[in-house]
Amino acid sequence: MKNKKIFIDEAAARSLAEKRFIQTCGFDLEREKHQRMMKMGLKVREDGIAGIGIKALISFYGPEHFSDNGVVIDDVQITCNYFAQVPKTAVEGIYFYMLTAGECLFSSEENIMDFLYADIWGTNYVDAGIQILTEQHIQKDMEARFSDKQVYLSEEFGPGYFGMPVIETRKFASILDASSIGVRVKESGLMIPQKTCAGFYLVYNRADVKAEPSCMQCYGNADGCQFCAIKAKMKEEA
Repeated sequence: MKNKKIFIDEAAARSLAEKRFIQTCGFDLEREKHQRMMKMGLKVREDGIAGIGIKALISFYGPEHFSDNGVVIDDVQITCNYFAQVPKTAVEGIYFYMLTAGECLFSSEENIMDFLYADIWGTNYVDAGIQILTEQHIQKDMEARFSDKQVYLSEEFGPGYFGMPVIETRKFASILDASSIGVRVKESGLMIPQKTCAGFYLVYNRADVKAEPSCMQCYGNADGCQFCAIKAKMKEEA
């Protein structure tokens, strides 16, 4: 499976996006003030819904593309210090993905709340789309592909995770046919539309290969994980 296009209907992601919107805004809908604010937010979504279009790409690659030094696809190498923590024999495959939600349109930046709500809606439609893409497409393909063995999906790897620089999005655009879903990447690594994300999952044959939450937020250490202060502290506490 290479660069399979997935289209997710806005209606399918709406309830997930709305739930995330309420959480992001910190609304307590038992309060009258927050009810009014939620009504304003829903109006922003209604006005800008024409701009929401969730499209994605998925590609699967075998374990031969993974090593301690990184993931290599067609001479494009993606590196991450954390890979040294993953036993090579535990990796059964790699799922690359890219997803864009377009953007929630708004008429003017003069109303700062409209701008803010539109931005939050766009982000939450991306998050809802990733959840649907992972659960309904990647995991189902994984279950069918590895029907004869027990496998597990890793945490998300990608630009902004595990210390991987954002500029690496250019490599994801190269591996995936980004333009086929209307995505382009600037020299800086910024993806357009901005409500776009890219990454990959590793498929493990072991359930015990897990990253610490602190690793997810890591900004990266040029010397590698062996010099990580968090890892050293964990060893001391063990």
